[in-house]
Amino acid sequence: MRLRLGIASLAAAALLAPASGQASELEVFSNTQLNVQNQWRDGSTTTVVPLYEFLSLSGRNIEIPGGQLLFQVDAWGGVNLGKNPWWNGYSNTGSWSGDLNLAYVQGRFLNNQLRVTLGRQTIGIGNSRMLQLDGGSFQAVIHKMFTLDGYVGVPTTQRFTAYGNVYSANPTIGDLAVGGRLGFAWTTWVNVGFSAAFAWDQGQSTRENLAIDLKFSPVSWMYLLGYADWSLFANEYYGSLGSQIADANLSLVFPVSPFLQFTAEYTYTVPALALPYNSVLWVFSDNTRQYLGASARVGLEYFKINVPLDFDVGYRRIFGVWNGDETTNTSSTTTGDRYYLRASWRPTKNATVGAEGSRLFMPAQGYWQARAFGSLRMYGITGTLDFQGYWFDQPVNAISTSMIGSATLGYDVGSGFAVVGALQGGATPYYSSYLSGLVKLTYNASYRFREVYE
Repeated sequence: MRLRLGIASLAAAALLAPASGQASELEVFSNTQLNVQNQWRDGSTTTVVPLYEFLSLSGRNIEIPGGQLLFQVDAWGGVNLGKNPWWNGYSNTGSWSGDLNLAYVQGRFLNNQLRVTLGRQTIGIGNSRMLQLDGGSFQAVIHKMFTLDGYVGVPTTQRFTAYGNVYSANPTIGDLAVGGRLGFAWTTWVNVGFSAAFAWDQGQSTRENLAIDLKFSPVSWMYLLGYADWSLFANEYYGSLGSQIADANLSLVFPVSPFLQFTAEYTYTVPALALPYNSVLWVFSDNTRQYLGASARVGLEYFKINVPLDFDVGYRRIFGVWNGDETTNTSSTTTGDRYYLRASWRPTKNATVGAEGSRLFMPAQGYWQARAFGSLRMYGITGTLDFQGYWFDQPVNAISTSMIGSATLGYDVGSGFAVVGALQGGATPYYSSYLSGLVKLTYNASYRFREVYE
């Protein structure tokens, strides 16, 4: 362990070798986990014993002519020490598995007005949908009020499978993706942006979207958030411009205080238009969903009552759930209402207990739901409990109830070592009963180095 960290530290230190007058910082984090757990596959459970290693390396404040550099590397690897097949992903990966989560270098220039990033990175601007890609991106600030972001690269796939793999967990599939956002901000009143995202797989379009986002906050006690994403692909699939909206939401928030907040929201989404156009899941998600609701969070501390008890209450009207085919004018709609209430109490800064309940009214299927949860950390021990129950208006697979529960217990042994155990079980319409467990031995180490040269 220390040899591995030593090698990583020396390699990074070579990259961080500063010039005169420079201050640089290096941080290395390592986590080693040995798990013993049951995996469910082909109607039966088998025991696997994977050994994981998580390693991240970051460097900051590296002075270069005209600016600064920073870099981030985050990766993991695993090996199964057991004899049974290890299904780590959508297929049997064999005894070994691993992935590279991040590996990029970023340059910051012109007093941080220009940022250029190269490598494996996650794009979170505009309508990128937190796209992970291998490529490059930039952000430029123009006359303070305008910003321009852009990116180009190849959407990544997990565990080094081929680019464009339909089994990828990446929401964007293909061998090329480009996009960006043009933003305008004026004081704290207005922040609006126009963005675009496109992707192709072997020349075939898998995504083509335009979007607008808005934040309007003329006063400190209220702000409006809005977002709308249009699918250009839907121009040939649906009729009107409104039917081409892939995702839209509008929220009006009143943050009266940290212990009192009111929110009104509207959401419209077409799940199919959030998928790559070549996804086989289109046929299962070709519908629209709309929600209109309001919620409030109230803490007793707002009323000068020294009890850390918070309540969340809300209502959501579910309407316009459309399933059908506009070309044949056949469709069906369902409407419904959902109410929920949640209470959470923090008796100490290391303990939380709570309960919540909800009621869903739907013509085809509704339910009552109840949940109780708690967590506690003391004397090096961390434990959690969580129980949930559902009572269906109409039986599902001839079952009218679903009960599940989970518990975790961890102990900090010291010197970076911890033992963690987890247990989950229940009875649902899909399992007459099930019970699964996990025991994990972890080792965490974080090393931080700072060099300052005058």
